[in-house]
Amino acid sequence: MLLGAGAHVSPSNRYGVTPLSVACINGNAAIVEALLKHGADPNTSSPEGETALMTSARTGRADVVKLLLAHGANVNAKEGWHGQTALMWAAAERHEAVVRTLLEREADVRARSKGGLTPLLFAVRAGDIPTVRALLGGGANVNDTAPDGTSALVMAIINARFELASVLLDSGASPNASDPRGSALHALLFVRNPGYPAVPSPIASGRLNSLEVLRALVAHGANLNTRIDWKEIPFDRDDGVVKGPPNIAIGRNFQSFIGATPFWLAARAGDVAAMRVLVQGGADPRLATTQNVTPLMAAAGLGFWDGESPGAEQEALEAVKLTIELGNDINAVATFGGPPLEAGDMNLRTAHPQNLAGSVGDMRWSGSTALHGAALRGANSIVSFLVEKGATLDVRNSAGFTPLVVAEGVFVANTVKTWDSTAALIRQLMETQQANRR
Repeated sequence: MLLGAGAHVSPSNRYGVTPLSVACINGNAAIVEALLKHGADPNTSSPEGETALMTSARTGRADVVKLLLAHGANVNAKEGWHGQTALMWAAAERHEAVVRTLLEREADVRARSKGGLTPLLFAVRAGDIPTVRALLGGGANVNDTAPDGTSALVMAIINARFELASVLLDSGASPNASDPRGSALHALLFVRNPGYPAVPSPIASGRLNSLEVLRALVAHGANLNTRIDWKEIPFDRDDGVVKGPPNIAIGRNFQSFIGATPFWLAARAGDVAAMRVLVQGGADPRLATTQNVTPLMAAAGLGFWDGESPGAEQEALEAVKLTIELGNDINAVATFGGPPLEAGDMNLRTAHPQNLAGSVGDMRWSGSTALHGAALRGANSIVSFLVEKGATLDVRNSAGFTPLVVAEGVFVANTVKTWDSTAALIRQLMETQQANRR
């Protein structure tokens, strides 16, 4: 009635909103059609560049999208704030039908926003498998990466979109693409075994679990012995923390990850199920980090941060048993390099230049063994098992700490950790050994 009486078809309010924009927000196809027939501009936009097509793509009304396109809407227009397109908005909101409609009208499936994300990456982050399939069918690159190097596959993994990760693998995603977390395998194991979170752990979605995705990565040819090689930042003497992976909850850590394999990460978390999958797939269970921290040492507790590191003691014990069964040297010694450290019985001069050098982590643990790790963790069951298997009780690390000194209390993780029962157990074991030698 208003249009028939000569009402202006495209007035805008103080915010630059037109009747067509409002109709698109409401998804009212009849009103949109009437406005377009009376001359409304299909490319009308807000002052920030949000077009009517973008609005309709976000609300998910494919019929409205078709009307706008039929009247000449620019399918690849970008809004001004983030440089995003209607296809990106539809992908982010999980609107498969709209995505297919836009693709039919030659929407740019490989366009990137100002933040460097493609429509596929928006869809993967949202976790919508039908939308992802539509984009791949429309020519999206399954190996798209974000500016930081995160691939579509790893983006699915770190958001716990496990079924989607499997779909991407089946669609040709590379299981060995480089990643700031090391690899897709490393990312999966970090997500599978979160520590006390600096970032919230994702809630898993889909019909597959993380172990099934691990098997899928193995089946698709993932390099099981790939190592973390990110650039380490110097050990922070105030916070006692070295670099951890981006966007992953692992808890604080004072041990370098450089050189860590997926199996090493699984051992560190006491994740025996993952360890077995990796070994069965051909992973080498004896590969240590560049500091020569073996999977056994990591499982026993070398680098453990009480209350933050993943894995319960019983899980760690089973991981320790498996690493020994698979050939880890029970008395292997961590070798961080550098000169001996200046330390008293209980404390370390953390300002020592070698302790602040890059790629070394906390130098206190150079020269340590798996038994030092078990003492640091206060894990009596692991201490007993290691000694039973031949671990040396009186070995000293580069700071002069024996496992007993560690259990009695050393300054680590911003506080002095003492494990009275572990110290008592080690003394008892030492007395028993001495008695047996007489």
